[in-house]
Amino acid sequence: PSCLQPPSRAVPQGAPLASRLRPRAARLVAMVEGMGVVDVRAQGASPPPRATYCITICVLLVLLISFFLGFLLQVAVAILTIPLLFCRSGKHRFHHIQSRIWRGVNSIFAVGLNPCWCCEVWNLGDSPGPQLKNGKGSVFFINHRSNADPWFSAWAFTRSGWEGKWVYKGALKKIPFFGWSCMLAGDLSVERGDKTKIVAMIDKAKEVLNAGYNVVVFPEGTRSPSGIMQEFKPSFFNVCAELGCGAIPMIMVGTERAWPLSGLRMGCARVRIGVGDTIYPSGPEGAKELMSAVEERMLDMAHELLEASDGNVPSAEADDPYLTGRPYSYWQPPANLADLSEEEQLRLLRSGNAHQRGAHLL
Repeated sequence: PSCLQPPSRAVPQGAPLASRLRPRAARLVAMVEGMGVVDVRAQGASPPPRATYCITICVLLVLLISFFLGFLLQVAVAILTIPLLFCRSGKHRFHHIQSRIWRGVNSIFAVGLNPCWCCEVWNLGDSPGPQLKNGKGSVFFINHRSNADPWFSAWAFTRSGWEGKWVYKGALKKIPFFGWSCMLAGDLSVERGDKTKIVAMIDKAKEVLNAGYNVVVFPEGTRSPSGIMQEFKPSFFNVCAELGCGAIPMIMVGTERAWPLSGLRMGCARVRIGVGDTIYPSGPEGAKELMSAVEERMLDMAHELLEASDGNVPSAEADDPYLTGRPYSYWQPPANLADLSEEEQLRLLRSGNAHQRGAHLL
C-alpha cells in the first residue's frame, strides 16, 4: 500500500547541504565495503530486475484501459468546459482540468490499483511541494531511470493534490489516446534537435509558470541505464532564475525494477518517492547555483529513502548508484565502452553520452 509520511530519520535541516550529503554517503559506502561487511559489486548484492511477460501483459492491459477511459472522460469534460477557451486566462484553467483528469485516471489505474507496483510517497522537508510565490508556479525536477517514471511521478501528484504540465518527448504525441490526452492536458512536447520548437516550448512553459501553474521536468534529459545521476540540462534552471520561481526536487528510487530499460518487459517493484522543500534562485544569475543545490538535495533525499525503514540499507539496495557513485552491480557496459577505464566510463555515463537517447522505449 502507498503511504504519505515523513521519514523516521530526518537529516538536520539547518546543516549546510554539502555537509549533510557527503558524510552520509561516506558512512554508507564504508559500511558496505570499507568495513569488510560485504563487497557489493563482487557478490552482486543487487540482482538484476526480474521482468516477466505475464506481469507485462497485465500492466499493459491496465494502461491501455486507462488511456481509453481517461481520454473519453477528457473529451466529455472538454465539451462541457470548452467555453473556458474563449475567456481571459481560461485556456490555462481548461488545461488544468484536463491535466487532473488525465493524470488522475492514469496514475490510479497504473499505480494505485496495480498489485505489482507498490509506491510510497515521503515528505522530506519542512513544507515540501509547491509554494505559490508572487503568483508564479514552480518547476519540479525529477530523476529519470525508467519508462515508468511518468506514472509514478503522476501518482505522487495525485496523492498530494498537485497538478503540473509534464515536459515530454514529442514523438510520444503519435501514440493514440496517450498523445491526444497529453495535448488536451496542455503538456509541453519537446522536439529534440529542433531549436525553434525548443525555444517555443520554453516560452510556453514560462507562460504556464507566470499563470501560477507548475511544470514537471526530467532534468537529465534521458533515462539513466546505469542508475548514475546524469548531468542536468540548464534550460529550466535558467527559466527559474529568470522568473524567480521555485525549484522543487523530487527523487524516485526503485522505478528501474518496474520497467527496466532492457526492453518492453515489466516486473514487480517497490518504489519510494521523496519530495523536498522549494529551493529559490538567488537572482537572475543564479541558475548554475540553483542547479547544483537541486542536484545535491536530490542525492541527499535518495540516501534518506534508501535507509528510511530502520536506518540500515537493505542488502538489495546497498549498491544503489546514488549511494556508491558507481553503476548498478548488474550493469554491463556497451561494446563502445568496454575497453575504456572505469574513470572514463563514469565520466561518459555522468555526461549522458554513453548510450543512445530514447533507446529501449518499447
